[in-house]
Amino acid sequence: MKNYVRKLTLLLMGTMLSVLVGGCHLNSAKQDTGIVDQTETSVEYAKGFAIFHYPDYTKVVVFNPWEKGKLLASFELVKKNPQKGQILVPLNNVAIFSATQLDAMRKLGLLDKVMGVSDVKYLKNEEILKRYAEKKVTELAQNGDFFVEKILETAPHALFYSPFNAQQKMPAVLSSITAIPFLDYMEPSPLGRAEWIKFTAAFFGKEKQADSIFNQIKTQYLKLKELAAHVKYRPTVFSGKYYDGQWYVPGGDSYFARIFKDAGGDYLWKDVPRQASFPLDFEAVFKRAQNADFWRITGTFGVNPSYTELADENHLFTKFRAFQKHHIIYCNPEKTAYFETSPLAPQILLADFIKAFHPELLPGYQPGYYKILP
Repeated sequence: MKNYVRKLTLLLMGTMLSVLVGGCHLNSAKQDTGIVDQTETSVEYAKGFAIFHYPDYTKVVVFNPWEKGKLLASFELVKKNPQKGQILVPLNNVAIFSATQLDAMRKLGLLDKVMGVSDVKYLKNEEILKRYAEKKVTELAQNGDFFVEKILETAPHALFYSPFNAQQKMPAVLSSITAIPFLDYMEPSPLGRAEWIKFTAAFFGKEKQADSIFNQIKTQYLKLKELAAHVKYRPTVFSGKYYDGQWYVPGGDSYFARIFKDAGGDYLWKDVPRQASFPLDFEAVFKRAQNADFWRITGTFGVNPSYTELADENHLFTKFRAFQKHHIIYCNPEKTAYFETSPLAPQILLADFIKAFHPELLPGYQPGYYKILP
């Protein structure tokens, strides 16, 4: 159980698929110039992609998050008569190697198009598990290894994945399959991450539906943000847990740093201008967070997570004021499908933390993912 979160996080970030953008062998990463009849799909918060509509095709571009100013991939989508280098949409047979994207497919009513997935044992999506049991969905990768023969046999029209960097390569034997990078996890903005549903929708002709879904998420999120915007007291909060000699702390520009701020909290590492988490030793965390009001933990510890189980794991945890006051904000990903569904539910995450920090603002609210550990 201790390795559950680590393994599942690797799954969700796409370690099971060590590939570069297969689509690049068909679509060059080029900038368009001189074309007048162009309209752009409204992308308000996400920084990682853009969608452009032309009279005869739609262009979807993925920006390279590791090299600013460059594209990672570019795809031309057409509804009929595809030429070399173009993709016929809507896609009808795809492999989804990012569990977070499965929820986008669910919300868009597209799970019947999914023919292949990775690491079934970590998935929580009931419809996909049912289809897998009925042999309508095939497991195409596991623990970072591809099942090459199964991939070739399934022959998906496209394969969506989440690469760690721009240097990862697809095995030559799979070079005929269009690989499409799905980089929602690189978005530090909660609404930016949710907006990747528009990216998925473009390949299935579901853009209007995606706009409607996102607008509902945005409206709810912004209302909750405004609710907490004028609180007089902002409780301090820190995040993570000591493991294998290190404590990974989210940067001050990270996803959760923004959730904490929008929920009316004061994140103790808000001054660190980093999006990614970074390692610290126990002493460094304790020095800054010893007297913090709240402590956020995601994961499992013991059979029945509790303060006793946490203390048994490391008695030093009992020295934190948040532990002593029973102010641990906890999420059990096994029971909540947190890793799969929360990227498209930032409004629920925000409400959960508002409820923890300022319960008087949301009387009667029942948390969806995070709640105070009793």
